[in-house]
Amino acid sequence: MASKDVTLVHLKVKQETQLDGSNQPSIGGVDYHRLYVPYKRLMEKGERIQFFGWEKDEDGNDLGYEILKQFDLSNVKNLVIGRFAQLTNHKAFKEWLTDKGVRLIVDNDDYWELEKDNPAQEYYRKVAAPNITSCIEIADVVTTPSEYLRDKMSKLRTNAEFVVVHNAVNPAHENWSWYEGDKDFSEAKFGYVGALGHKKDLQTMGVDWTPYNLNVVNLGGYPEMLRSKKKMAVENIFVYGIQYKEFNVSLCPVKSNIFTRCKSPLKVAEAVYTDTAMIATDAIPYREFIEDGKTGLLCKHHFDWRKKVKMLHDNPSMIKDLVEASKEKWKEFFHIDTQNEIRKQLL
Repeated sequence: MASKDVTLVHLKVKQETQLDGSNQPSIGGVDYHRLYVPYKRLMEKGERIQFFGWEKDEDGNDLGYEILKQFDLSNVKNLVIGRFAQLTNHKAFKEWLTDKGVRLIVDNDDYWELEKDNPAQEYYRKVAAPNITSCIEIADVVTTPSEYLRDKMSKLRTNAEFVVVHNAVNPAHENWSWYEGDKDFSEAKFGYVGALGHKKDLQTMGVDWTPYNLNVVNLGGYPEMLRSKKKMAVENIFVYGIQYKEFNVSLCPVKSNIFTRCKSPLKVAEAVYTDTAMIATDAIPYREFIEDGKTGLLCKHHFDWRKKVKMLHDNPSMIKDLVEASKEKWKEFFHIDTQNEIRKQLL
């Protein structure tokens, strides 16, 4: 009898995409950070991981059953899916997996209720929210990058085990392997990395950026309100990290609400591995990972943002001090191998 030690990992990609770990599949940022990078690393470390994806049919339904039926599940122990695996019949799907002796691990990194002015609110209300909550309710294990989100999910009707696995960086990955520790700190260079949908977050800063060196990396949508002279559109999630070489201070504004409090401090991990200081809103998730004035700067109001941006602009030597303190405290914690130890225990 075959040993059940294989873990299948679902990615939201087209069927024709090769998923043997030797190429760059066409995936979004969520699957990249939460599934592809960590499980590919586990594969490299000897775990038996197999990626697969499925398309949608003409009615917009994912063909999960049809694709999974093509696999020999006799040696499959775990199926890992993220929040983009839209199932048509969650209960029947779970019963089928149980019958095959396959454990369901669901990874979710988002709260499912958005504010009305969020551009994605209608999609979340009609499509994402029902699917996310239904997947959690049938899961054996739910992984998430946030303690706050874990507590929210645990209130759903489910017998699942909830496990926090933080987002992390694989410094050997092409997104980060370019960095050789040679960042220039002679001038404050500010940067914002984000996608469409963060207008309210950006408004919390209230900074006139005209006097400052500001770099904006666009991941799917550019917020015109920053009026940066330097704008870079990045469509390939596998190379966006290289843009961190253009700045040494990362801007992390958030409008504090339930949705943003459920987010992860991914920007902290990225900053630690690119010698980048951080200015962030004094709110969850950043408050737990930034000690104001030591490992970064925290801002409560417009006044704080204006004051601290100008402070770093006028005193760029402070940037390196913030960077070194943050690296000393968080570099090991945000290494992919550290967080993958938790995943290995689950598998």
